Amino acid sequence: MRAVVFERHGDPAEVLRLVTLPEPRPAPGEVRVRVLARPVNPSDLLFVRGEYGRRGDFRELETSEGPLRAASAGFEGAGVVDALGPGVPGAYLGAHVAVAADGTWREYVTAPARDVYRTGGVPLRAAAQLTVNPFTAALLLDRPALGPGRTLLLTAGASAVARMLVHMATARRVRCLAVVRRAAAASAVEALGAVPLVVDAPGALPRMVREATGGHGADAALDAVAGAPGADVLRSVRPGGRVVVYGMLAGGPVPVPAEELVFRGLRVEGFWLPAALGELDAAARGELTRRVLAEVTGGLPGLEVEAAYGLERFGEALVHAVRPGRSGKVLLTTG
Repeated sequence: MRAVVFERHGDPAEVLRLVTLPEPRPAPGEVRVRVLARPVNPSDLLFVRGEYGRRGDFRELETSEGPLRAASAGFEGAGVVDALGPGVPGAYLGAHVAVAADGTWREYVTAPARDVYRTGGVPLRAAAQLTVNPFTAALLLDRPALGPGRTLLLTAGASAVARMLVHMATARRVRCLAVVRRAAAASAVEALGAVPLVVDAPGALPRMVREATGGHGADAALDAVAGAPGADVLRSVRPGGRVVVYGMLAGGPVPVPAEELVFRGLRVEGFWLPAALGELDAAARGELTRRVLAEVTGGLPGLEVEAAYGLERFGEALVHAVRPGRSGKVLLTTG
């Protein structure tokens, strides 16, 4: 089978390569999925760069060209279960599933049966994006747990996760302020029900949020950008408010002035999907999956696909995935 791997952390355009590996066999309790589509997510690229929450699992691989010590790329995808390990119910065989696993940028992947999700009639391109962004949005929205009439500030407001958050929060009658950088993006998030804030200069955000909230500030913020702009996010939240940082688009540390914590009582925390999922028992994970599938089948925004490339064209896909102004996700596909 073909697989995209890397021998060291670094720039994905430089370190990723396509190799041919033997097809894996599922262990007890596992299924094998013939992966048909997988997205290029920011977390995938952070992982390859070595800037993610854990390092690559570099191990000896038997490629068609000889032994190679490498790690595999990709965290999610969708396809069809084509083999079962001992102890897995036969009903899994032939099921269309989304899978959360390391190394989905390959043609076949094995995973514990509990980490695959039957997708039913969900289209393949949407199913391929099921286990990262929609799960992130659903769990993030539960962190501040805002009620009707409250105000939620979202950075990277035109991103897929932010658009999902606007959709979910609006259903709870939570008012969303979405930070964007371009007027074209503003109209798109406004159509979803958010108030767009076009921020084109450092320091402008707190003033804009105060104006949009009658001087009160946002009740909570979900921040995908972090870095230096994070200071403006803190100043945009009301005293006693909550800031959850779930992304690192800007890079660098978030400056947190002590006075914001001491005198204004802000609560600042991080969010990482694998850790958040690890806190859930089987019943809670099942309920989360049902919620997310209901959202996806109901027309959840943020699952649009702008382009699909064959796995062998992963280099072109990488260039496209980081292009500013994209209108949808970039996928890697196999037949």
